[in-house]
Amino acid sequence: MHLAVLISIVVLMANKPNVSGEALPQPIVTDSVQELKIVFAGDVMQHLPQVDAAWDCERGEYIYDSCFKYLKGIVSSTDLAIANLETTLAGEPYSGYPAFSSPNAIVTGLLHAGFDIVGTANNHCCDRGRKGIERTLAVLDSLGMTHFGTYRNEEDFKHKSPLIVRAKGFKIAFLNYTYGTNGIPIPDNKIVNLIDKERMEADLKAAQDSGVDFRIVFIHWGEEYQRQPNEYQKDIAHFLFAKGADLVVGSHPHVIEPMEWQKADSLGKDHIVVWSLGNFVSNQRKRYTDGGTLFTVTLKKNKQHAWITDATYLLTWVYNPTINGQRQYFILPAARFENDTMLLDKQAHKDLQLFLSDSRTLLEKENIGIGEAK
Repeated sequence: MHLAVLISIVVLMANKPNVSGEALPQPIVTDSVQELKIVFAGDVMQHLPQVDAAWDCERGEYIYDSCFKYLKGIVSSTDLAIANLETTLAGEPYSGYPAFSSPNAIVTGLLHAGFDIVGTANNHCCDRGRKGIERTLAVLDSLGMTHFGTYRNEEDFKHKSPLIVRAKGFKIAFLNYTYGTNGIPIPDNKIVNLIDKERMEADLKAAQDSGVDFRIVFIHWGEEYQRQPNEYQKDIAHFLFAKGADLVVGSHPHVIEPMEWQKADSLGKDHIVVWSLGNFVSNQRKRYTDGGTLFTVTLKKNKQHAWITDATYLLTWVYNPTINGQRQYFILPAARFENDTMLLDKQAHKDLQLFLSDSRTLLEKENIGIGEAK
């Protein structure tokens, strides 16, 4: 958790005011305007070369802090930070694609970088079966990383979905869904939030009944490596907004897709959809896959209402040098290294500039109302 803000995460049952049945303390809202800044990161993947890179021979353990060090200040400066954890924590033997299992230390690295919440509903969440789901949730709980999207059983789901976060006078519902699990059956009694209109409508209704200020959907969808949303994504986004979602933030394609700020509808509500954040960190190096976006939204509220006041994106790129014979992975704020002549070698600099050019050409043309952070 960020030290700058006390965050109380309250888990609500779908049909009850709270787990205990006791009245929850209401957030204190004065006449002044409250402000909350949330940042979203895309796919946190762990191919085996990344696992090998995280091994510290001297300390005899996996350490990921260096991977996130260039973005730590940016992420930690926000009030809430959320990422898609696209791997399991099923223990050894560690493995990459197609059945991911990563060291617990990847979560520690995310926490040290300032992340507060991870979504676990994605197409790889069942990669290691029942043990993968159970151990992933157990590790996240033991390390203090809040999570949403997969659940131990029906009772766990009823107590923890929707995820309700209280921060700085705001009350926000977070929901996480995936289009599927790569054809791997969901183990008996385990819950993976799938994209199902009936289920999503019920979840959004439960969030509304709990009296939240915003409903945010973090969703795994779309076609891999396609840089535009497909008709399925558009249909689901339209449905979610019609049922009360305020923000829809997408992952899965492993490339960036555009973002849209849809101004007030007939009910006077703004909506934002981020079709795909792209990769936050991975071993994918093909064109368009070697980076992604950090999407930041600023929310405000007073006694009368709550609203979206600002939304920007920051392009990030994965620098993958070999240092002392070992490959490394550093997520860079791409624009800050656009003219770098110290850290990056000639080829890396060329690759970063291509990523920036490709991304800006797409987003400056296709985005609606959302610009690059300065």
